[in-house]
Amino acid sequence: MLAADPEHAVRLAVSVRPELTEEQRTGLLAGLELDGMRRTVPWVVALHGDPEAMRRLAASVHPVLRGSVARSRRLPADVVERLAGDEDRVVRLFLAEECDDAPADMLLEVWNWWTGSLSTPNRPYGHPNFPGRDLLRHAQDPNRRLRQLALDDPDSTADLVERFSRDGDEEVRARAATDPRLSAESALRLLEDPDPYVRRLAAQHPRLPVAALAGLLGDEETARAAARNPALPEWVMRRMLD
Repeated sequence: MLAADPEHAVRLAVSVRPELTEEQRTGLLAGLELDGMRRTVPWVVALHGDPEAMRRLAASVHPVLRGSVARSRRLPADVVERLAGDEDRVVRLFLAEECDDAPADMLLEVWNWWTGSLSTPNRPYGHPNFPGRDLLRHAQDPNRRLRQLALDDPDSTADLVERFSRDGDEEVRARAATDPRLSAESALRLLEDPDPYVRRLAAQHPRLPVAALAGLLGDEETARAAARNPALPEWVMRRMLD
């Protein structure tokens, strides 16, 4: 009766019950929309320490169950491999956010469309398995998300930072505006960037000349960003306090 309930939330709750067979789940999934916010299923979370249960549930037809498996901090290698290739991208996202075993190639794929949530703002980019080498090959990539990663390669240069500070995409210029290798001249130039976010980041660059930095404090648009600049002289801070 509940499986035919008019309320979507009720039908969804029924579809993830542990006693159902996969055949029953398949029948229930036909009328469900899973595009909204997904939450973990408590009984699946309780089994995170059981490798065999994780293997079984990672093969479920139900994306919500597979996603609940993906949020385990550690998983067997074969389960990680299965979930990293899952057809449902929310499952891959949960693996990138929560699982310490998420593979580098999948993390890079998720990076293409996800910058981080409030719960895990540093992932996938801050994941320990996120690729840190062989990134210069992306320097010419038309995808701005991949292109900016070239600056993280250990062999990247200040010249690349300067080039990216003139990139046609504001997200790439913003990434260059946070790089400590950016020249003072380019930091000054980016203060006039057409994108307000790039201008705010440029105002926080530690290579900005003190005179320019002090001038930014007098402008309502840039004062907050300039006040966060680590190069702000102590005497200027004292004047601000006074």
